[in-house]
Amino acid sequence: MASLLLLWSLILMMGSLFLGSAAGEPIYSLCNTNRNYTSNSTYQANLGRLISSLSSSAPATGFANDTAGEVPDRVYGLATCRGDVAASRCRDCLAGVARDAAAGCPGNKGATIFYELCHLRYSDQNFFGSSTGSEYFQWNTVNVSDVPTFNRLLGGLLNNLTTRAASLEMRFATGMVDFTVFQKIYALVQCTRDLAPETCDTCLRIEIGDIPGCCEARNGASVLGGSCYLRYDVVPFFNAFVAADPPPPRPPSVPANTSPPAAGTPLLEVKAKLFSIFFRLASSRTFKGTSESSDLDMSSAGGQLCARECERLGYGGEGEARRISPGCFLL
Repeated sequence: MASLLLLWSLILMMGSLFLGSAAGEPIYSLCNTNRNYTSNSTYQANLGRLISSLSSSAPATGFANDTAGEVPDRVYGLATCRGDVAASRCRDCLAGVARDAAAGCPGNKGATIFYELCHLRYSDQNFFGSSTGSEYFQWNTVNVSDVPTFNRLLGGLLNNLTTRAASLEMRFATGMVDFTVFQKIYALVQCTRDLAPETCDTCLRIEIGDIPGCCEARNGASVLGGSCYLRYDVVPFFNAFVAADPPPPRPPSVPANTSPPAAGTPLLEVKAKLFSIFFRLASSRTFKGTSESSDLDMSSAGGQLCARECERLGYGGEGEARRISPGCFLL
């Protein structure tokens, strides 16, 4: 009975946490203002066709890159979604890229439009396979209490995730490490899939090296680039169930006279599905930049309850930067 009451309270809590959350707003746009196209030009037509193609083809696998047109009006582009995002949410994220590219970088031949769960990049120059581009930084305003320990644990976690992501076809990895008895550090790294393993590794390690200059002692931050991306925080922000490594092979078949499963297993399965929904919703929350801490507010009583219950269950480019939300740019 107590477990059922707890389950119901978690459902109500998540409804209050995520009701009315905004989605689909771009975090920032990086615009190449050095090279421009004119209205109704061949380049603009090619760009429109390319964006439409990428936004429709990327959701199936989470990534797509292609070209449109012929030189000198050829456009190179890619669209990618975060590795823990379902195809439907990837499609929703990319639905507004044509509008946002036109609004954020009007007339510019190159741009990167970054969202919480996806991003679009295009240019009149071939950037496939390279990690060129600018970076955008976001950070929480809350500092950690033990900076040396935090940096040591974070550095080890990001190093391991970088090695793993570079070796995987999806170029994506997540993980966590215990910071204190009551707190973990969660991290996510990702490269676009046009990068070779060694290029992905280099791209992420450059971003890791930039953390001390922007985000020293902060308990959460993001470094966003056109070819790779990392984020860490002390509250969960990714879908741990989707992002987890594949399960080990099934054990041999159980003999027919084996005792039935212990009572209560269905309830645990319901809780697992519930927390899968929680992490999927949490990943869509906007991550605030220089003026606020993470928008996924786990400081509330409801947030702390959910985090404690989760752990109890053991789940534990280029050119000019155009600013859309708080943050800073490295050009």
